[in-house]
Amino acid sequence: MATVEVLCVADIHIGRRPSRLPDRFDPADYSPRTIWADLAESAVTQGVDAVVVAGDLVDRENRYAEAFGAVESVATALAEAGIPLVAVAGNHDADVLPDLAEAIDNLQLLGRNGYWERTALTDANGEPSLHVDGWSFPSRYHHESPLATYDLTDEGVPRLGVVHADVSSEDRYAPVAVDDLATSGHAAWILGHLHVPGPRNENPLILYPGSLQPLDTNETGGHGAWLVSVETDGTVEKEPLRSATLQYEEVVVSMDPDSGFHDIVDATHEQLHETATKCSPRTELLAVTVTISGRTDAHTDLRSRRRELEQVELTDGGTTVRVTDVTVDTKPSINLADRAGDDDPIGYLAGLLRALDGDEPLDPYRCVIEAAHTSVRETHDSNAYRELKSHDESYTRPTEAETKEVLRRQARKLVDAFVEQQGVPADE
Repeated sequence: MATVEVLCVADIHIGRRPSRLPDRFDPADYSPRTIWADLAESAVTQGVDAVVVAGDLVDRENRYAEAFGAVESVATALAEAGIPLVAVAGNHDADVLPDLAEAIDNLQLLGRNGYWERTALTDANGEPSLHVDGWSFPSRYHHESPLATYDLTDEGVPRLGVVHADVSSEDRYAPVAVDDLATSGHAAWILGHLHVPGPRNENPLILYPGSLQPLDTNETGGHGAWLVSVETDGTVEKEPLRSATLQYEEVVVSMDPDSGFHDIVDATHEQLHETATKCSPRTELLAVTVTISGRTDAHTDLRSRRRELEQVELTDGGTTVRVTDVTVDTKPSINLADRAGDDDPIGYLAGLLRALDGDEPLDPYRCVIEAAHTSVRETHDSNAYRELKSHDESYTRPTEAETKEVLRRQARKLVDAFVEQQGVPADE
């Protein structure tokens, strides 16, 4: 039984840099372009029959000049090894990828202008062993499901669908339903757009390769290319190659009222070592956001020393582990349930905190929440934020949930201050 092996990637975003790296680490050293440059060697080493890109190869139209050399070098190296490079356009490169495909040999773009298109991967006798069906974004936004216009016939050859589309609730980026993909008759689907890698369905396989190199702190876990193998009977196997050199993670360090600052540092080191053991050998930098939780009288002290924790760095094997951000999410050591309703500032704050945590009704505190939300939005609507909004198209006004989190943090700081002033006994 013949097997077709395809190296699948998506959301490379050539031209973008990873965010929130520590100061001494140059984002250019961890850019998607550096990982993309290694793709040809990986494809040749794996002996694949094709490389497939499920959209957003380039970050945006104004990155044409930067992307040209990077894409051409990989396409040329693959051509020399007889490996086709097949891509569809995503929402970010809908304008630029067609131009690149016209100018670069061995970069085959499927589905121009939102029409479905097919290419065949053939065996040694020139017979098709896998059909690759692709659809490209015709413009930056597309509100309809690409499957609504799918018109390619089933010719008895296993089919691999490739599309940049969203299976979540977002309706601006080619929304598709997992059930519709699963019943289309394809052996597998390779999707772009969502940066968190992993399958959305197993049989048939519906796979988001995720971003080739993580670009933001919420893109946790191992990233990289995926090897997808398709048998002539339609059986599909998948393997994550985890080729990324950067990994973001989030860890929670718990403390108790007796924990001192050095205890927190020791616990943080232990958690970082444990997290590093789960990384790929190719991971050069593990950037970690730390959340400190638990009950303590030292909430305010921890917040003031947060920057010290952000300097924690260690080496585990060939991986540098660095803390990039610390959130102090501790609770006061007093019993909030006992104090809530008391006719003093601590009683009011205890009730507010319990309401924000869902332990009491919010209605008695609705006025303070609404006032805080109005104040926060007025601040973000001020001229001070104008430049941020003009340069970040993903910028949105703060939500009520975000305002509640601000209130929660401030209320905890005030409780700490009152406890320290009044000598309130800790919760036993």
